[in-house]
Amino acid sequence: MKYTIGEMLEELTGLTYQQWGGYAFYHEPLERKFSPEQKVEYTRKANACGEEEAEKMLMEYPGKNIREIAEEMGFTVKTPKTPTGGGHVIFAQYVEPKEITVFMDCVEKAEELIEKEKLQRFLPDFNLEEVLMAHELFHGIEYRNRKQIFTQTEKIELWRRPFSNKLKILCLSEIAAMAFAKRMTGISCSPYVLDVLLMYCYNEEAAAALYEEIMEAAGVRERKEEC
Repeated sequence: MKYTIGEMLEELTGLTYQQWGGYAFYHEPLERKFSPEQKVEYTRKANACGEEEAEKMLMEYPGKNIREIAEEMGFTVKTPKTPTGGGHVIFAQYVEPKEITVFMDCVEKAEELIEKEKLQRFLPDFNLEEVLMAHELFHGIEYRNRKQIFTQTEKIELWRRPFSNKLKILCLSEIAAMAFAKRMTGISCSPYVLDVLLMYCYNEEAAAALYEEIMEAAGVRERKEEC
């Protein structure tokens, strides 16, 4: 089915943080290990983690924008046009221990799309560069605090005998980073909407497929039967 970007954003911007949690767990390697109730609780805790870290930053760096905060914290912030080497489209990335990169080609394309399709009503006061940068800043903060931050210390025990095997729940990091970026930038909807918006700038069919996947994972559409 063909969707316009406006139609997709209209629904995506209305999803709750718990529905976005459903999407995050959709790609969690250990997804089958959790009950629906556990996913709800983990989503709540991961969101709280991201918001709490944002509150700390806002109190410590009042009046500063995301780049200023990142640089004062000792991170190197880069904004090249595109990744070197080509291949898979990347919008932003964090490289341990202190490098944050936002690729401006996707930002420029998205800003042009927003203007062309008059999408501002769905994304009021949306500074794309800052949202992407804030998301990656969280991963930097997470790395620095990896011994005590919830998203890194929370693990699931797969078995106990003969030795205990515990693994991190990878999607908690993404859920928290989105909550952090939302609080830091003051936007009204989840930054997860950028998954579809930015993809649409490069491949409309892939963006529509991702949109359908999100709506299924969020429980808005009936999930397709797996073959």
